Amino acid sequence: MKRTIDNFFVKLRPDQSKILSQRSDTEPSTSQFLSNTGPETASKNEPHTIDSQPEPSESKSEKMYKFRIEWLDQFPWLRYSQADNMMHCIYCRECGKTMAGNTAFVTGANTFRLETLKKHTVSRKHIICRDKCTAQMSPLPTAFQRQAGVNRSSEEAEMIIKFNIAYNIAKEEVPFTKFKSEITLHKKNGLDINPTYSNDVACAQFIGVIADTLKKKTSVEIANSAYMAFLIDGDTDIATKECVIVYARILQKGRPVNILIGHIEVEHAHAKGVYAASKKAFAALGDQCSNWLEKIIAMGADGAAVNLGSKGGVIALLQQEAGDHIVPFHCMPHRLELAMLSVQRDIPMIRQLYDLLHLIWKTYHFSPKSMRELRVIGADLGVNVLVPSGVKGTRWLPHVSRALETFLKPGQFTTVYRHMDYLAGSSANVDIAGRATKVKKSMEDATFVAFCHFITDVFSGISKFSLLLQRNDVILPQVICSLEQLLVTTEVMVARPKPHGRLSEFLTDMRLQRRLKQDKEGEMAVYKFQTITLKGEASNLAEDGVAATKLKKVMDATIKSTVKNLKARFSSLLEESASESATTKAVKCFNIFTHDSWPENKEDLVDHGADDLAFLLDHFSTVLRRNSVNAELAKEEFVSLKLLIAKMFKDKTYLSLWELMLTREPYCSEYKNILHLVHIMLVLPVSAAVCERGFSAQKRIKSDTRASLHSETVDDLIRISVEGPSLEDFDARESVASWFTQGERSRRPNYRSWPSEGHVTAMEDSS
Repeated sequence: MKRTIDNFFVKLRPDQSKILSQRSDTEPSTSQFLSNTGPETASKNEPHTIDSQPEPSESKSEKMYKFRIEWLDQFPWLRYSQADNMMHCIYCRECGKTMAGNTAFVTGANTFRLETLKKHTVSRKHIICRDKCTAQMSPLPTAFQRQAGVNRSSEEAEMIIKFNIAYNIAKEEVPFTKFKSEITLHKKNGLDINPTYSNDVACAQFIGVIADTLKKKTSVEIANSAYMAFLIDGDTDIATKECVIVYARILQKGRPVNILIGHIEVEHAHAKGVYAASKKAFAALGDQCSNWLEKIIAMGADGAAVNLGSKGGVIALLQQEAGDHIVPFHCMPHRLELAMLSVQRDIPMIRQLYDLLHLIWKTYHFSPKSMRELRVIGADLGVNVLVPSGVKGTRWLPHVSRALETFLKPGQFTTVYRHMDYLAGSSANVDIAGRATKVKKSMEDATFVAFCHFITDVFSGISKFSLLLQRNDVILPQVICSLEQLLVTTEVMVARPKPHGRLSEFLTDMRLQRRLKQDKEGEMAVYKFQTITLKGEASNLAEDGVAATKLKKVMDATIKSTVKNLKARFSSLLEESASESATTKAVKCFNIFTHDSWPENKEDLVDHGADDLAFLLDHFSTVLRRNSVNAELAKEEFVSLKLLIAKMFKDKTYLSLWELMLTREPYCSEYKNILHLVHIMLVLPVSAAVCERGFSAQKRIKSDTRASLHSETVDDLIRISVEGPSLEDFDARESVASWFTQGERSRRPNYRSWPSEGHVTAMEDSS
């Protein structure tokens, strides 16, 4: 039979033609219709041979299919609504027609056939919708990120260890080259540390990051401060570079603190150069500290003209730029030292005492043999010998008091005398023998020995005052009160020795020896101090009064000179003068906040300090207006504040009182205007000793063996050594996080380089 084109097509029954005409546009083809029929339909529509013709079938009603519950387990994406008798795909419905197409599995299907479900499972659009819903992020990148997070945590933990080691090196002022050995020590102790970033270069980098973290905290503190004073000092380091160190004095939780701003190398050591370096130090803190000049109320420094010169010094340049209200403060420990140097020039016996102590120190400091001999003599006498202290070449006065205490220590005086007697008679060195003879002669003089005891009493009070001035948290009322007490106790020594002091004990011992000599008639009157026979006016000192002795005259002259020079150096705090400057008067006006000197009478207390308060409000009006201070309200609040303190807080110390008022409610709110002046008073730079400590750290860090350190590195090391927390309190996590974000390329702390040639050879030999 000849084939025609009709033989290649299946002839449809009438019922199939009717169904096909009702299909939607999404199922236009006959092949699709046939593919979507179930197994029952397929069995009735067996494929025909080419030669065969379809048998005419009887008209039957269309078979209805039901949803099978087991399909839900077989197809996890399938959902069935019994109320609507519809099934749908959760993935396709979630993605909508835009992604899944116009399919019944989006809107709901009621053609419940297994083949339809199978076809939909493997359809391309269903797979796309499934992947989008089940994996918002690709599983492989998710695994990579999870593993990267684990690796990052491990890397951070290891870097924290290295940062802690680097911090300890900076804190202990140890060279960077010790970093590698510290890493090796930790590995030897069982800690698994990657060798990457384990050299001195990495250590310097870590320390720089840590210092930057500390500097950010300093920047925040400066930005949050309403008022501050800054302190400067200059020095030349071991590499003959002129440097300036800058500190700021601010309030933290109601207490004054000094924080390091920077250690900067200056181009020129004149006033403009120092001032430019100071501004550079503040600029390094960032833009948030750009308004620091508006907050300055005082400047502290030593008495050098380059700093405090009224015409061309740094203070003059600062006042020209920031305002005339800025108070210049001459460092008080320096003032005290200058006062005592003036006393030394006025009193020859003090110069003699200084020379004696210096010669004793020189004898044993430069000669280990002499020190060894001194210890041998001390052991024979049963004395624990101390190393004599020096009195020259140092900054502060307590060292003089320590040298005197060591010199007069029981047994020490006798030991030094015996050894000097030995050196004077046996030393072949003329210089040493002459020095020993001079010391021995002075130690035999009764007047000189008594004066040593007297000056020890004088310096005990002065050294305590000096130690107070060197504290970072010392404030103006404390200084004034202690200074007045020092002057009173010193002036009293003219009339009588200090009770239970060194001179009092010495004179008591001399009188006791005199009474013992009187009981034993016929013996020569010999007076001794620590078994050393005294010459000169020893017998006169043993009398009940010393009014006519040489000692009395030199004591009176010493007391008068000391009081005169102390008052001259601290006149800006003690005396009023018609020619004093506005800044000097402003400092004196702050005495109105010394609550223990207020009058007891309430009427007098209300009016106390009104004029001085008005002057302060006018003098600091520029900075007070910037902080929205109402002058009239400040005057009213001052009256209420005085009455409150006199009634409830008169027993508190200066620091604790103002800390309470500045930090506790309701006081800090009710007296907010007047407390601005209290804030200014607390940040006045009474002492610049902190600058000296900074330069002491510089000398320890930048030594002969580290003379090539850059100024920025020295600044970082000083910041950590002086300002950084203790090793126990240091938290390296912030610095480590900052380090990971720095650098042009990503950090790879666990990178391991290729093994060396020798290592490869050793591995090959072992195999």
